[in-house]
Amino acid sequence: MPIYQIDHETVYDYSLPVLYSNHLAHMLPRSVSRQNWLSHSIEVDPNPTIRQERLDIYGNKVLAFSIEQEHKHFRFKTTGIVDVQAEEPPNPSDTMPWEQVAKLLERPTSTETLDAAMYAYASPFAKFEESVRNYALESFEPNRPIFDAAYELMTRIYTDCRYTPGATRIGAQPQEILRGRKGVCQDFAHLMIGCMRSLHLPCRYVSGYLHTHPCEGLPKLVGADATHAWVSTYVPGHGWVELDPTNNVLGGDEHIILAWGRDFGDVSPLKGVITGGGEHTLKVSVNVDVKEQ
Repeated sequence: MPIYQIDHETVYDYSLPVLYSNHLAHMLPRSVSRQNWLSHSIEVDPNPTIRQERLDIYGNKVLAFSIEQEHKHFRFKTTGIVDVQAEEPPNPSDTMPWEQVAKLLERPTSTETLDAAMYAYASPFAKFEESVRNYALESFEPNRPIFDAAYELMTRIYTDCRYTPGATRIGAQPQEILRGRKGVCQDFAHLMIGCMRSLHLPCRYVSGYLHTHPCEGLPKLVGADATHAWVSTYVPGHGWVELDPTNNVLGGDEHIILAWGRDFGDVSPLKGVITGGGEHTLKVSVNVDVKEQ
């Protein structure tokens, strides 16, 4: 059960003064059964005039704040310590056939299935065409157990697509990723979400961090980590199971969850609207380190 220290800093420098700004941050720790946040702090410079924490519709902690003083430099930093554990996945062959899961969610009869049904439909960043459904059906054969099929789909996305930073735009739809067969973790998460939802199966976008390892013989570069994205799908009788198509692994004790939603648009780490500012430069630094116990 590793314990991690996470430092995440975002810095904007503007060519002209920003007169006023509103921001929304999905970088507060989310309480989930396999994580225990031991501490967490946020630093904002300039100091916000108005600051409010709340829960969004998906149960994520959100920080909304406004800065009303002129500034040409903006800094947002979070620091946290969290212990993380992996959860035992279900036996693939013991899970319900996927067609039964889709039918179950057509008319949810419990709080759990009603929540799951919210993630079974297209969303702004995860719309899908017939090509996406056809790609999904290669894994979702008739009567195949849902987790068995989902795991194979994850592996196919990993095998068929190449990790290529800069190859796509923010908001690229699943069919675009399928055509190009390259992108980054956000793209592969959206492709898997589109595939699952094209069959009316629930799949949600998970935002957080991944503990990475340097190449053999090289030191870990401070600040060189990044936020990460993966998915989770609902398996009746077991709950939500996390799958990471970028790395072809289940979510485990190196995956640290911040938030989840229908797609990236629901859980963008930090977004905002500013008045003024002119041109800007952006610097993001993320460091995920195992903390000595």
